[in-house]
Amino acid sequence: SEVRPIELANAYAVFAAGGRWEEYRLISRIEAPDGSEVPLPPRAEARDVLTPAEAYVMTSMLGSVVRERTARAASRLRRPAAGKTGTSNKARDAWFAGFTPDVVAVVWVGYDDHRPLGSRESGARSALPIWMDVVRAATEGLPAVEFPVPEGIVTARIDPTSGLLARPDQADAIDEIFLAGTEPTEAAPDPDVLDPASFLMEQMGDDE
Repeated sequence: SEVRPIELANAYAVFAAGGRWEEYRLISRIEAPDGSEVPLPPRAEARDVLTPAEAYVMTSMLGSVVRERTARAASRLRRPAAGKTGTSNKARDAWFAGFTPDVVAVVWVGYDDHRPLGSRESGARSALPIWMDVVRAATEGLPAVEFPVPEGIVTARIDPTSGLLARPDQADAIDEIFLAGTEPTEAAPDPDVLDPASFLMEQMGDDE
């Protein structure tokens, strides 16, 4: 199945809007020759499809793509951003869908006949630079603001290996956000202490 860029932008706008979905509109105003405004057809009623906290967790996850993953180049915008690169089989499609606190944009690069773009092309290489140009122009003159943190979010120091709470002196611990009540409560084991489960497996060998 396929999706149009405007449809994907509409979906990502839910995260940027704190979980609220509203149908996109290509035309925002029509003015008649006499200066009067022509009524636009009604849109579907806006509705909440995620809680603000759920939307923020997703925003944080997509923000890590910009901070430390395939979309690191977007950090050159010097403003908070979140999004996801995408590359289809044989590089026929290259995508970047992302947003800042001010703007949502989606870029698709590809051929209408599904020819491959080339073995070296990817969402990060082909689509992300275009997205950055669009967002840079759209946010020019606007202050860089953080994504607002809603109620129902907690932050915990996490051991990146186990996903459990980090040890007090752990140097490689990372801060992760969680929906309140879903954060881990068990501490990560000391790396110098043998995991009993691993010890048992070693004793049993591979025969089982």
